[in-house]
Amino acid sequence: MDLNELQAKQKAQMGKKGNLPKDQIDVVLHLVEEVGEVCEAIRENQSRERFESEIADVLWQLNKLCWINDVDLEKAFLKKLEKNEQR
Repeated sequence: MDLNELQAKQKAQMGKKGNLPKDQIDVVLHLVEEVGEVCEAIRENQSRERFESEIADVLWQLNKLCWINDVDLEKAFLKKLEKNEQR
């Protein structure tokens, strides 16, 4: 499954529950919060399962930010890989 398929599944699930994101500031704040929880999981040497869950939460929020701003994350990432290769 690629990132676009994951995003579509996420959007469908959130739509069913009636909680699609409306405000990108809210999404950014949630993204930062989730990154903080990843840091906490590392700092506190939490379980691998907990760490993976927090990483998934970061992707969840990043996906939301991308669809609000109509960004194809997969395409943007590949473009960045190419740019870095040329450095």
